[in-house]
Amino acid sequence: MRTPLAALALLAAASPAVAQDYRKDVQPLLRERCYACHGVLQQKAKLRLDTGAAMTAAGAVVPGKAAGSELIARVTATDDTRMPPEGHALTAEQVAKLRAWIDGGAKVPADDRPEPDPRDHWAFRPVVKPTPPAAGNPIDAFVVAGRGKLTPVGPADKRVLLRRVYLDLIGLPPTPAQQAAFETDARPDAYERVVDELLASPQYGERWARHFLDIWRYSDWWGLGAELRNSQRHVWRWRDWAVEAFAADVGYDEMVRQMLAADELYPTDPLKLRATGYLARPYFLFNRTTWLDEVVEHTGKGLMGLTTNCAKCHDHKYDPVTQTDYYRLRAVFEPYQLRTDLTPDLDEVKAGLARAFDANPDAKTPFHVRGDERTPDKTRVVEPGLPRFLAPTGLTIEPVKLPLLAVQPGLRPDIAAAHVAKASAAADAAKLRARAAAKAQAVVGGPSLGVVLALEKATKAADDALAAAREFEGHAKAGTVPPPALAQRFPGAVRTRESNLDTDAAAKARPYPTTSTGRRTALARWLTDRSNPLTARVVVNHVWLRHVGQPLVPTVFDFGRKGTAPTHPELLDWLAADFMEHGWSFKHLHRVVVTSGVYRLSSSAKGAEASAAADPENRKLWRMNPTRMTAQTIRDSLLHLSGELDLTRGGPPIPLAEQDTSRRRAMYFFQSHNDHHKLLSIFDDANVLDCYRRTESVVPQQALALWNSGFAIGAAGKIAGRIPAADDAAFVTAAFETVLGTTPSAAELTACVEGLAELRAANGGAPAERTRRARALLVQALVNHNDFVTVR
Repeated sequence: MRTPLAALALLAAASPAVAQDYRKDVQPLLRERCYACHGVLQQKAKLRLDTGAAMTAAGAVVPGKAAGSELIARVTATDDTRMPPEGHALTAEQVAKLRAWIDGGAKVPADDRPEPDPRDHWAFRPVVKPTPPAAGNPIDAFVVAGRGKLTPVGPADKRVLLRRVYLDLIGLPPTPAQQAAFETDARPDAYERVVDELLASPQYGERWARHFLDIWRYSDWWGLGAELRNSQRHVWRWRDWAVEAFAADVGYDEMVRQMLAADELYPTDPLKLRATGYLARPYFLFNRTTWLDEVVEHTGKGLMGLTTNCAKCHDHKYDPVTQTDYYRLRAVFEPYQLRTDLTPDLDEVKAGLARAFDANPDAKTPFHVRGDERTPDKTRVVEPGLPRFLAPTGLTIEPVKLPLLAVQPGLRPDIAAAHVAKASAAADAAKLRARAAAKAQAVVGGPSLGVVLALEKATKAADDALAAAREFEGHAKAGTVPPPALAQRFPGAVRTRESNLDTDAAAKARPYPTTSTGRRTALARWLTDRSNPLTARVVVNHVWLRHVGQPLVPTVFDFGRKGTAPTHPELLDWLAADFMEHGWSFKHLHRVVVTSGVYRLSSSAKGAEASAAADPENRKLWRMNPTRMTAQTIRDSLLHLSGELDLTRGGPPIPLAEQDTSRRRAMYFFQSHNDHHKLLSIFDDANVLDCYRRTESVVPQQALALWNSGFAIGAAGKIAGRIPAADDAAFVTAAFETVLGTTPSAAELTACVEGLAELRAANGGAPAERTRRARALLVQALVNHNDFVTVR
């Protein structure tokens, strides 16, 4: 006869609530801690724990007997048999849940199924362009279909929309004149014309290069004092390459190929070689493994949306990336090193070209046991390759024979011509000095014999140097290496093998290899092949995030199984396919997005309270997302509105000590892990270590900076001085239009006019001076308005 308590336990074991507990408490725990070794990816000890049937069949679970279940014995063990073997042990609460579930009969739902094959994960399937569910703009069709019964808000005000697209595409607000022109333009394609003008603007390249330099982790060099420990001194040339590439609408596929392998694909083109600054950026002085770890990690996250770095120490816990795959990917980069080529400035230290090349074609990749470089497995031979699940046939790698100018870059025609120009200038200067000295000697009876001889020796040395430079140029034009005696007259121009290669200086003079491995070219071509399921999806997701304020895939650097599924999967695939079909053109992608109805929606939730209640996070895109300006945009906008922004493009970075007085765009500031501009830091500047998505903090220091900093105060005064207005009401209206991109409401207009009167009365001095100071303070208040730093 059963006791009431026993009967109650049996009833609980048989009730649907137990199955619900499995889904709620047991399965998530097993998935987090056990599936990696005992799931679909692998079955260590021939054991699977991803279904109740598999656990019972293997004897890991004995229904009704937790004490006799191997699963409980292993998770509670205190010796080396404890599971899981890595990380912390299960907590007492977690073990109690497992015990209760097993003692209750280890019940699972009737539809209990094993984990799906990770190769069938949505991000690993080929990109297939879906058919939009309705006519019209495909973006709108997909979004409308996904909204269900949610009611969207109306379109944005014309002024708000214009400010939005200006800040979005060029990072600068429209002027009042541009606002007025757009408002009065009645042509049906007026907005589309504005979009095309902005995409053709030089400032577009700067704005969007800055976005992707965040993703690519751009940083100038840094170290301890003047010691270079990270990145490279001339990596700014890569930054300039990015600006020019976006402005010229170079396809993203070509950008990737140049960044990873321009030294193999375009070995004699210094303009394209700048792109390999992508590989110069991860440089680390003290540890090659740390250097290559960063290359592998961020190539995976930034270009593929995969956390390949998770497989450095063991097989990936969620994605089918093995530890061997990790080291195969590292082997792609193993031979590469960095070098600094001469530029026509003829000074490697002050103006060289930092670039990648395969310095050690025969370098072997170590396999680190548990990821520890102190314990390499010397029996393992690692060949270059990719994760097998993505590239089952591997990489097609073909060595690249390099031309003379790649092996001897000092023989480039522009370098040789620079030597001639330098020698010619020196010869002219020597002759002028000789003539001046002879003239001076003539005043006192003519030069002495010693002076004459010295001058002749100097007119001769200069001519000899010029003749040597011209001879050197002749070899360069003919494509031949000059003889050693001539080459030695141009240090660094020609690399020759030293007799003793044991010294550091000799190693630096060693000739560059005449053949490159072709490994990085193979990787770049695979990444940009249309059959690759990841690259296009990842990049259009980044663009969508920066246009719409939230990504389609929230985990922007992790498209794997631990990441978050897309909110609009069909839209993501349509955008990716369309992007590739149009030559991986960013400008085409921008046009598609910013001309959609979704992009043109108001960001206000007014009148759509029901939608706001049903979808407060706006996942269904029933309105536009307001976003905070980036740090650079806030600073640049203040200078732009005050008429002081210097639009000069490119060149070496502006040192930290000069940044407060500089009027250049902030993207040209020297940026490193050590040096931080205060205003930019306060407004969440890019983290040079990892910035796939900028943060948007709200802290008191931001308001204090815009109210109290000399920069903001000065900009407000200059903006006020540029606003012509006969009376206070006209000034207030123009100030709102200039600073906020909108017109004041009646209440705002009245309050501001009254405020100006009070400020004027509180100030001393002449009436004109009191008015000037009052208006400057009003503009300063508008600069501190949330609508100034917000893109609505």
